[in-house]
Amino acid sequence: MKKQETTPKTREQLFAEKAGKSYAVCYSQTCTLRQHCLRWQLSSYLPESRRLATSTNLNNPAMQTETCPMYRNDQPVRMPLGIAKIYYDMPQRIAHPLKQHLIDHFNRKRYYEYHSGYRPVPPDHEQYIRQAILRYGWTEPVEFNAYVEDYLW
Repeated sequence: MKKQETTPKTREQLFAEKAGKSYAVCYSQTCTLRQHCLRWQLSSYLPESRRLATSTNLNNPAMQTETCPMYRNDQPVRMPLGIAKIYYDMPQRIAHPLKQHLIDHFNRKRYYEYHSGYRPVPPDHEQYIRQAILRYGWTEPVEFNAYVEDYLW
């Protein structure tokens, strides 16, 4: 797995990259959310050479509504990249149980992807990490290794 780069890619580069993979797209022409949905916007970036594409099921009654479960906002989000720095000033009596708790919660592979910066930490996971740090008794400000702006795919 390649480490997440902190140099930003253009929107077109990101969309072309995701469209080249098997990311689910949406072809709805009636959905009111489509103008700001990543899945709908990504459908125009599919390469012509692809014969098959993973798509949302427009026959599902939950789709094409205000509460569409497949909706992804097209605004980039600022996310932490790397969590190793949170342990720098933390005493071992807090750091070790906290690390074990986070591994148990996220699983070992995901934890180390977050730890080393291979994967940005989504906002809900960042919030969980911050709350876990407080639960374990650390009240100092939390510093992550770096931040990156990316879409919540």
